[in-house]
Formats: sequence, structure tokens, C-alpha cells
Amino acid sequence: AQVELLYGENGWVEVKDNGLVYGFDATKVMYSSGNVTERHRMATLQAEGDFVIDAYAGIGYYTMQLLVHANVGHVHACEINPNSLHALEWSARKNNVHSRLTVHPGDNQVTLQELKGTADRVLLGYLPSSEPTWEPAIHSLKETGGTLHIHMNVEEEQIDAWCDETMHKCLQFASKAGRHWEVVSHHLEKVKWYAPRIRHVVLDVSFSSINSAS
Repeated sequence: AQVELLYGENGWVEVKDNGLVYGFDATKVMYSSGNVTERHRMATLQAEGDFVIDAYAGIGYYTMQLLVHANVGHVHACEINPNSLHALEWSARKNNVHSRLTVHPGDNQVTLQELKGTADRVLLGYLPSSEPTWEPAIHSLKETGGTLHIHMNVEEEQIDAWCDETMHKCLQFASKAGRHWEVVSHHLEKVKWYAPRIRHVVLDVSFSSINSAS
């Protein structure tokens, strides 16, 4: 849906959420209120000091929560939309976390390859499917492993099978890259109904080198 400005000089909006402020031009980018539970869940992650890549950063829905509340060490934020990037950088300065944020304009496939082997966590927050970035995201995790937060729209009755298939695919990508990993933990979060019988879900899956897991 598009927003038409009826009064005023611009469409700049500031939204307070969970103790921080998001700023954006409502005539140019969308603010998704439906992912509020997932935004707040990111704020509670035990991720202090982690090196994070947000592959679909947008205006910083998850990045801001991680920087302000989870106190991650640094976020590398990938985003192709210049209006979203402007909003993200504004919010980082407003919330005084800009020194721990690096913004990467352009194609996240390229950025993920440039950041190969560096991340403790990678956020893959794109719907209906983030699958095109699963393999480069695996490559961007540290050699010893790490955690992916994989967003997807899935039919309710297919969720369990999708989880198993997704973890299997990720392990195949890791093996292809010469990484001998295993899944050490996983968690499924049901964010919201996206359409009848279709859920927006997030699969948190953590990998560790088989040699270092013992």
C-alpha cells in the first residue's frame, strides 16, 4: 500500500518502540507493525558481543533491537533500497549505536560473500522466502559455526517438514563449503498469520563444527 502526503512538507515519521526510536519517510518505505513480536524477541537474545549480519536490514527493524537491547558487538546491515538505508542510518544515530553499525548498500549476495567467515549470527528476514541467501549466509558464518535466523512463509501443516528440510539443506551447503558441522540447537517462532493457512515463521538454527562441539 502506498501513502499519499496530504499535509506538511514531507512524510518523515518517528515511531517509538520498545525503548528506541525508528525514523523513516512513510511515503517512501513501509513500516511493518505485524512483526512486533519478532522485533522484541531480537531484543532479548543472549547475543552480547556477537558479530551480526542483517541480510535484509530494511529500516532496521531487527538491527536496532539487537544493537540497543541485546548489546551485540557489531551489525553489518545489507539493504538495496536507498530510502530504507537513509532511515536505518538516521535511527542508528538517533539511538546512539551508529559506531557499531556498518551499512552495505546493494546486493546482499555480494555483501555476504565479502563478509565470508566473519559472523556469529545472520538474520534472513525476507518474505515470502529467504532461501536464495541461505548458501551465502552459511558461508558468512564463522568457520566454527554460528546461528541463522531464517524467515519464511510456510503452510501450517508443512512447518515441521519445512524445518527438517531447511536444516538438511543448510548442512549440505556447509559440507559443500568444506565445513563439517552439525545442528546443535534449533527453535521455531511463529510470528503471525500471513494468509489463510500460511504462517510467517522464523527458524533459529545453530551450527557447530563437529570437532569443536564436543
